[in-house]
Amino acid sequence: MAENPEDHIVIGVASRPHPAETVNGDAYAVHWWNGLCRIAVIDGLGHGKDAAAASARAVEVLAAHPELDPAEALRRCHAALAGTRGAAMSVARIDAARHELVYAGIGNVEARIWQRGKHERLIVYRGIIGSAMRTVRPFTVQLADTWTFLMHSDGISTRADLQAPGIPPAADPTTLAEAVLQAFGRQHDDAMAVVAMSNGTVAAGPAHDATTAI
Repeated sequence: MAENPEDHIVIGVASRPHPAETVNGDAYAVHWWNGLCRIAVIDGLGHGKDAAAASARAVEVLAAHPELDPAEALRRCHAALAGTRGAAMSVARIDAARHELVYAGIGNVEARIWQRGKHERLIVYRGIIGSAMRTVRPFTVQLADTWTFLMHSDGISTRADLQAPGIPPAADPTTLAEAVLQAFGRQHDDAMAVVAMSNGTVAAGPAHDATTAI
């Protein structure tokens, strides 16, 4: 029986809209394709319905093309978001079998990875998906057997730390995402945190296997 690559990665999400809004301008998308897991976080500029419309358009593009690598996914979304408010966006593709994560980001969607007793903040480039995007430069991170990966919109402070006081140790990814949102969320914007981790290090949280916008 072939090994199921989805058994190796678990993902959790926590989000909320701007306190004065009923719709969320932040969105995420998770897709599995050919043994690879692709995760995207999209932050429509500002908040409210126009921000949500921009993020929703990006989610539609990603849903239609689960095979795209992070750089090409950003380029396709950049073209599709022309005429919208635009968005910040980061995309990661995880190959659990090869212990490899490929990442690319434009704007202020942040990402960090914890492994081997330390953590690394991944590089994002300036720009706006839909209006002003520089050359996309993806880069590759080699993954240890156990790792935890966080992506979040700018409604979460750049100080977000999975090892901070009050963040539960050895928690499932949904609990971690909710703890990040609670501890580091900003009250003046939409906010979203997505946590992915290698399975076997914690109790498995809900695995998201389809595109979802929140």
